[in-house]
Amino acid sequence: MASEAMEDLAERYKDQAVRSIFLYTREAHPGENYRHHTSMDDKRANARAFKEHSNINREIFLDDLIGSAHRRYGTLPNMTWIMGRGGFIHYKSAWTGVDDVEQVLKGVIDFQENRIKNEWVPFYSERSAWSKRDPKKFQEGLERTGPQAVADFAGVAAARKNAKPDPEVAPKIPGNFFEPEKD
Repeated sequence: MASEAMEDLAERYKDQAVRSIFLYTREAHPGENYRHHTSMDDKRANARAFKEHSNINREIFLDDLIGSAHRRYGTLPNMTWIMGRGGFIHYKSAWTGVDDVEQVLKGVIDFQENRIKNEWVPFYSERSAWSKRDPKKFQEGLERTGPQAVADFAGVAAARKNAKPDPEVAPKIPGNFFEPEKD
């Protein structure tokens, strides 16, 4: 599970000028047991339950109810950012890939420690990556949230499977749900 692996990674890097936090934005799949937040007290209670269930040791920051931080940083459900001093963005990913995050952390630390002697210059790049998801654990998480979350996710999955996008506007990304059909 990504949260367990991220906990391990945070522990390994805690003495290397790296601070790892978890930003709790919203319930990705609200259900009867963990509903959409209507107050900060609701959000705080859900975050505590998540922290306990998932054995999160990192600090958890709570976004506000309208999701100001979530909107500012991309609105995707499992994003990861690595920011340096002054807010320089070293890394941002639409999904948490622990091995990917560790590779970047090593590079950032090397950059910080050796930037003068190696004359490092940061640059921007984009690439695609893949992450494994344990379907059994994911389903267990949906079920823990409640039957409505299970039903909602099943509906989203069915809609994606049956979607017929306009090929003129659909992004051409490998593995994208909206890749045009082959003849």
